[in-house]
Amino acid sequence: MRRLASALLALGLLVALPTTAFAHDVLERTDPADGTTVAQLPGAVVLTFSEAPLEIGTQVVVTGPSGPVSSGSPTIEGRAVTQALAPNAPGGDYTVSYRVTSDDGHPVTGTFSFHATIGLDGSTATAGATVHVKPVSGADDAQGSLLVPILLTIVGTVVLLGVGGFLVLRGRGADSGA
Repeated sequence: MRRLASALLALGLLVALPTTAFAHDVLERTDPADGTTVAQLPGAVVLTFSEAPLEIGTQVVVTGPSGPVSSGSPTIEGRAVTQALAPNAPGGDYTVSYRVTSDDGHPVTGTFSFHATIGLDGSTATAGATVHVKPVSGADDAQGSLLVPILLTIVGTVVLLGVGGFLVLRGRGADSGA
């Protein structure tokens, strides 16, 4: 009976613990970096994730002082998602909102900002410009979405430990009664 309880407990832990390894992709870095000032607005923004995102549902919206400046659809190459910018994009404050599909199928969203002193159109940024951005819709926050697999792992582990403990105690009771 003890061997059975030990085997069930070990099997349960092997199944429960790896669920955190299947957590959603996270944004590791951006180019331009969040909160930085670049001298010249680049021709594209690049988002690098911890794993290669899926092609389905990828959206990157780049908004500057004159409105959206994304040009075409974003491209995915390995872990990098690249969004080209319109050649007439002015200098100023920029906000990038993104939504990608994690390699486990869950959406990952977020926003970051940067400032470009000179735009692709050659214009110089005006001081005090404010950008109002409508976030990319329809997805949950990457950090909040990590909570579910972590909680499931904890609950599963507690249940398995309880069952294993019960079986061990039950086996001891049967051994002492015989």
